[in-house]
Amino acid sequence: MRRSVLAVDRVVVLLLGVLLVVAGVAAVGWQQGFLADLWPDVPDSVQVDTGTVTTAGSYPALAGAVGVVLVGLGLWWLLAHLPRRSVGTLRLPGSDQPGRLEVDPGPAVATAADVLADDPTVRSAHGAVLVDRGERVVRLRATVNPDTDLHAAVAACDRVLADLAQVLPADQLHSRVELSVLRRGETEARVR
Repeated sequence: MRRSVLAVDRVVVLLLGVLLVVAGVAAVGWQQGFLADLWPDVPDSVQVDTGTVTTAGSYPALAGAVGVVLVGLGLWWLLAHLPRRSVGTLRLPGSDQPGRLEVDPGPAVATAADVLADDPTVRSAHGAVLVDRGERVVRLRATVNPDTDLHAAVAACDRVLADLAQVLPADQLHSRVELSVLRRGETEARVR
């Protein structure tokens, strides 16, 4: 979740909390007669005639507009609270505060997956950088044919990860490689 969403949440919750506390205290004070000391013109009772509001010609349009706005705000709130598993920029080692260097790991990991996919032992590969249990993880998913030598495929993955460690700050990332082996019937000719 982004900091801006957290800030909006905290402000909205604070305002709603203050509003509910004030309304609750005012309701209790009105019931007990204490509100009359602060506000001498407070009515003894309130008569609400909803018929004048709901029979107005603009009521359906106004109710629909308010409904659309509330649904839009609700959807925005839900989407803003979806967990983001991607990682932002990484700070490169050796960079000071005045001259801070950062790198976006996404393109480097995508290139590493492309290099892995070009290996003859690997049929296809995809890469992503994500946060898993509080740790930044480079995840490479590779698919191999059933007759592929798995030791050769693992060696290719190790080479790609070693090259990736030269580009990205290895102390800030962990790596995970997931190898999937196709079933016998799924093998197709690979075109190069």
